[in-house]
Amino acid sequence: MLQKRKKGAAVQQKQLDITLVTPTAAMSAEAYGGRAKCLQRLVRLDLPVPQTVALSFKAVHEIASGIPADVNAILGYFDHSDLICVRPSSQSADWGGPGAVLNIGMNKARYAVLCDTLGAEAAAILYLSFVQAYSIHVARLDADIFDHIKGQDHAALEQALRAYEEEAEEVFPQERDAQLTQVLASMARAWEGTSARLLRQAKGAPAGAGLGLVVQQMAFGLGQGECGSGLLQLVSSATGQPQVTGRYKRQSQGREGLSGDQGAIFLTSDPRGASLQEAAPEIFETLIEQAKLMRIRLREEMQIEFTIQDGQLYMLDGVRVQRRAPAAVRIAVALAEDGIISQKEALLRVDPRSLGELLHRQVDPDAARDVLCEGMAASPGAAAGKIVFTSEAAQASAARNEA
Repeated sequence: MLQKRKKGAAVQQKQLDITLVTPTAAMSAEAYGGRAKCLQRLVRLDLPVPQTVALSFKAVHEIASGIPADVNAILGYFDHSDLICVRPSSQSADWGGPGAVLNIGMNKARYAVLCDTLGAEAAAILYLSFVQAYSIHVARLDADIFDHIKGQDHAALEQALRAYEEEAEEVFPQERDAQLTQVLASMARAWEGTSARLLRQAKGAPAGAGLGLVVQQMAFGLGQGECGSGLLQLVSSATGQPQVTGRYKRQSQGREGLSGDQGAIFLTSDPRGASLQEAAPEIFETLIEQAKLMRIRLREEMQIEFTIQDGQLYMLDGVRVQRRAPAAVRIAVALAEDGIISQKEALLRVDPRSLGELLHRQVDPDAARDVLCEGMAASPGAAAGKIVFTSEAAQASAARNEA
């Protein structure tokens, strides 16, 4: 069971720019990133957020520069037996960042304990996934060293540990502080690499955009009872119409509920298969209530990332719902009509650059059609005419005034 989050005033910082996320902690998106600030807002709403510590842009930049993080200060906020994860917290979620690393603190001793509490299968999956993630994203070993490993049981775990030892020429690290030190350094350096900087600048980030990191107590999503992970939002990203949408995958961690269709179930009752609403109706209703609360108090349509551990719900993150231009307009109008934002703010929330997409002709979504193929649109809108496959053929058709 996860420990209860500390409430009340912010705990005295053990190191500048390392902050326990509490309702009153002094932190901003400009200094700690959007994820850290959103988690603080969820804490203020008294939602079930696991214990979380935030590292500022300044702290992460220093780590990237070679100054070791004060992991003792960070780990001081957690119980000695806690597994933790590290997630990126850039100022804008659109700018990306290094992938999250889960299950830090997993070692042979913790594995033995979790075999008794969660079950041998769940414990093996937790340890194996951490070994593979650490090897590839932190130690920078080739992923193909694990190609020969089949399954996710104890035998597979032993093979993975041997593969790491052979490739890295050292035993897989067992101390949680050493693991965390290397994870933080790897994520900090990844953010400040040349390729990463150019990619986020292409997405509109300033050259000196900073990265924060959040260190969070793990909610496993595996083990006994109802366990899993998923995402939920209250509107369609394509149209903005009210619609409970998302994914849930039993016995999974992080955003695995989004990766592929295998094992994922529906959120709402559906004749095509199992659903969270039918399997755990009380948890489902709680999720809906919390999503509605976030919509009102955060003044935005939010996507919830959640984990269920033995029937207990935990909120891991909340991000602004991704939306196409029609959805952006409908969401802004709905928020204004419900009195959550003003009409002026609703108007300002529609990106002027999206008006081109809105004004193009569209295919009626309810029209009957024979789908010949699917692809990625080169420009918004609908077109009618003959199909050609080269630019020369298109120019020739244009010269003959043929659509």
